[in-house]
Amino acid sequence: MDFLTKLLNKISSVFSSSAPTPKVQTKPASASIMPAPKPAKKDNEITMMSEMTDEQIQIRQNREKYFDYKKNPNHKVQKNETLEKIAQKYEVSLYELMELNGLNDKSVIRLGQTLKIPPTRKIKNVKNLSDIASAMGVSSEFLKRFKRIEDSQNLPDNKFHNVPYKDSNGVLTIGIGHAVRAGEKQKLTDAEVCQLCVRDLLAAEDSIKHSIGKSAYEKLPQSVREALLDMVFNKGESVIQKSEGLSYCLKVGKYEAAINKMTYNKATKTGKEMAGLSKRRLFDISVAIKGYKGGKIPQSNINTIQNVYNRGVELLRQECKEKNWNFKNQLEAYNKEVQSYFGNLVKIKLVM
Repeated sequence: MDFLTKLLNKISSVFSSSAPTPKVQTKPASASIMPAPKPAKKDNEITMMSEMTDEQIQIRQNREKYFDYKKNPNHKVQKNETLEKIAQKYEVSLYELMELNGLNDKSVIRLGQTLKIPPTRKIKNVKNLSDIASAMGVSSEFLKRFKRIEDSQNLPDNKFHNVPYKDSNGVLTIGIGHAVRAGEKQKLTDAEVCQLCVRDLLAAEDSIKHSIGKSAYEKLPQSVREALLDMVFNKGESVIQKSEGLSYCLKVGKYEAAINKMTYNKATKTGKEMAGLSKRRLFDISVAIKGYKGGKIPQSNINTIQNVYNRGVELLRQECKEKNWNFKNQLEAYNKEVQSYFGNLVKIKLVM
């Protein structure tokens, strides 16, 4: 390298090292003309017992004692088969069949397609209400209340409807609220009634998982889980979707808001609001709010309870007028049941 080149390089290095490094000016975010919102107070927002008690953990772990599992081979889709028919053929959950094969409600199966079939679950050792509660992982208190609300004749806890009867809506029913289907047995032992109840509740459980996802379901507080089981048992899987905002609140863990969405009271056939369904939703809410720590119930839930009750009374008045019933007598019975759910939490309407 010649002398001139060295000299130029020297001068260049001196200037480059001494020059200050320019600072990148970061433009501050434009300030809002509104004051920054304060963090929302969450004391009553989600105050459910998020952690299961030792007793609840034990209850869920004990569930497997009441089931046997039979492994199934893969299935090749035949002509005119649907996922529902395949699930029925192997006596498996439609939800589990779909989940195992990565399918959803919009999936279309093809002729010759191979599907994995989940194990067939067989119920065993279920002979009474306590066994039903253990098999389902729910509390005995909930199961007893559930049976009482389904029994139109107020049977003792250890007695069952072993033969068909017509419920208050004229539906042919057997066992614990099971609507009789064509070809089903017309006389059941107590053990068969209890096993049938487990099957019905398992179907409700699968429907909830299908609606909100298995992960969200597993995170549900025990009381919310029990309330949803009754709600879906009573109105079917579609009740979660028909209850605007309920599915979202359950998925993101906003349980106080979810309880406020448990208000669907329309009859399946007519689409009309019904006083009896308003009362059933009050039962569900009464189950759900048991999960609050220290029994402190958020005001929003109390407001919902009062609104559902008020609407139920309005509907009862209309129904009594249409059917020529004595409104005072009907209201007294209605109030008695609602007070058994909430005590003095709800302001009761009286007919003088």
